[in-house]
This record gives sequence, C-alpha cells and structure tokens, in this order.
Amino acid sequence: MMMSNLWQMSKKNVLLLLLLVLILPTASGTAGQAEELAALLQDVDRAAAEMRGMSCAFTQEKELAMFDRPVVFRGKLDLVRPDRLRWEFASPINSVLIFKGDSGLRCDGDSPPVRFDLQRDPVMRMVARQLWLWLGGDHHRLAEEYHLTLAGAATLLIEPKDPGVAEFVTSLTIDFDPDTHQPRQVEIREAGGDLTRLVFHDCQPDPDPDDALFSRCGDGE
Repeated sequence: MMMSNLWQMSKKNVLLLLLLVLILPTASGTAGQAEELAALLQDVDRAAAEMRGMSCAFTQEKELAMFDRPVVFRGKLDLVRPDRLRWEFASPINSVLIFKGDSGLRCDGDSPPVRFDLQRDPVMRMVARQLWLWLGGDHHRLAEEYHLTLAGAATLLIEPKDPGVAEFVTSLTIDFDPDTHQPRQVEIREAGGDLTRLVFHDCQPDPDPDDALFSRCGDGE
C-alpha cells in the first residue's frame, strides 16, 4: 500500500514535469541576465526543433520529509515529435503513460489498461496541450506565469507566480547538457519539504522506435 501511494505521488510529479518543467518561459531581469537567459532558451529551442525524437533512461529519486532514505524509481522515456510519447516506470512498480495523437493509454501495475480520448478528457487534454506547446517551441506566451532565474551557465531556476501552483511546487531546477541542450537533471521542490530528482541518461537522439511502443503498455495489451 505504501509503495502504491508513493507511486501516486511520483505520477503526480510526472504530470507536473510535463506541465511546468518542459515549458520554459522567457524571464525578466537585468539586461545582461536577460540576454544570457535568452541565449540559453534559444539554444534549447533550436535543439528541440532539430531533434525529431529521443529515447532516454531515467532515474527518479523521491526524498520524503518523513523518511531518511529516498525512494528510487527507474524507467524510460520515448518521444517522437509531433505527437507520440511514452513515459514508463519499470521499477519498483510498473506504470506507463502514453500519448499518441488525440488518444492515450494509462497502465498501472496489474490493473487493466485505461484508454482515454483527449477530446473527452479535460485533464489529459490540458497535459497534452502544454506538452505539445513546448515541443512546438511556442512557450513565450506562458512567461507571465513564472519567475525564471539563470542559476548557472546551463541551469534554470523556475518559481511559479500563481499561489495555487506554489501550494504544491515551490521551485524547479533544470540542468541542461551544455552540448545537446537537452534536460539532464530536474529537481522539483514541494511546499511540504519533499524533493523529487529526475536524472536522464543513456539518451539516444532520433531513434526509430517500434510503433507498438505508442499503442500498448506491454506485450499483452
């Protein structure tokens, strides 16, 4: 039961990641800081536009204020622009979230797969809409919703302006690979003191994945 609850919290952070981390707004600040930030975002946008797809393994550590040790999840991300994405946790609990065009699929452990239609599911439609906005490079109109600070040569600190969002997430820190300009580590700090750290590794650009990855959760579906 505890592991199931932890997975639910982890899944919530995945959606927050899609809604907040993968959408990078333009920030205000001094002229020099704004120029440096604009240059980084331009590089990130260019890298996203030039890369048709990506396949990465990831490790997600969930540091809970009530526990001494972090809970570690491992999984894989498969992405093919403009509209296919598979986010899978392989351990300690298997769970899959898939977007493909206007449809999608969720699988949690041994539970039956749940299919959804973005035209009829407002929550998942919102997640997909924000995700594809980032993939299309149209993030500038979201600038008013976040404070964004350049925390290093290739590191961004994002803090929500909306008090409703800040009740759940106080800040997000993204470290980009200086060569590929793809996110390599993300930290999500929550208002209750919990911390989620997501590290991407073994990334392969422009893969040619089997279309079945975006049609079913496993061999049996």
